[in-house]
Amino acid sequence: MPTVPLFTLAAHAFAAVLIACVPIGAWLWLRRRFDLAWRDIFVGAGVFVVFALVLERLLHVYLLQLNPVTAQWLRAPVLFIIYGALMAGLFEEIGRWLGLRFLTRKPGDAGTPVAYALGHAGVEAWLVGTASQAQMVMFGIAANRGDLDTRLAASGAESMIGTIHAMLTQLSPWLAAGAAVERIAAMLIQFTLTLVVWYAVRQRRFAIVVLAILLHALADLPAALYQVHVLPLAVTEAVYAVVAVLLAATCWPPQGGRKVGESSLR
Repeated sequence: MPTVPLFTLAAHAFAAVLIACVPIGAWLWLRRRFDLAWRDIFVGAGVFVVFALVLERLLHVYLLQLNPVTAQWLRAPVLFIIYGALMAGLFEEIGRWLGLRFLTRKPGDAGTPVAYALGHAGVEAWLVGTASQAQMVMFGIAANRGDLDTRLAASGAESMIGTIHAMLTQLSPWLAAGAAVERIAAMLIQFTLTLVVWYAVRQRRFAIVVLAILLHALADLPAALYQVHVLPLAVTEAVYAVVAVLLAATCWPPQGGRKVGESSLR
């Protein structure tokens, strides 16, 4: 059973806390510019959970596990990359389009897509980024105590022991830093895509939603290439670091906002 250095565990714990704090910090900063509506934030969070964590994953289970024909096809790296990137874009952007269309039925302004994006990106950061880092820390602590395999077997996850051992051997401070950078980049990408789809909704041009789907797929491409061992982790994280810097420099701060004193609970 592998053991994990305490400094490495501390680095991943810090990454978990940092990722959890970024959406909160974004909310504190953005509310100075916008009277952010909790309704918009909750719609964004709900859309991500329903479309990305429920509907998309149900399709993955069917196509990658239950259907032997498609499961065999998608073992080909090229098809897996195309499938993974496009499905993520399709489900999230269609969900985003429906969510923003719902929000346009009630009073809103430039703060609406910002609040929606904060909910969408924030819950993704917590449920994907923070949760995965915290899970690795807990696995590492159990491994250092020598009872990881016993705990996994008791929980019915005995078949995952080998995979988790391999993951623990790869943990490092650099991996923790890369995970934090990737999540920050993902948040900025989600904000940008929300603005694109918001424009599509306001202009009633679904072709722009198709563009958002393709842009989302392109953004997921480095991660997909890493999963099939085409890109090394260092290159993947470097790509997302550059994306984060470019988006932060060119897309922010957003302009506009609700009038002072106008209710944010609509």
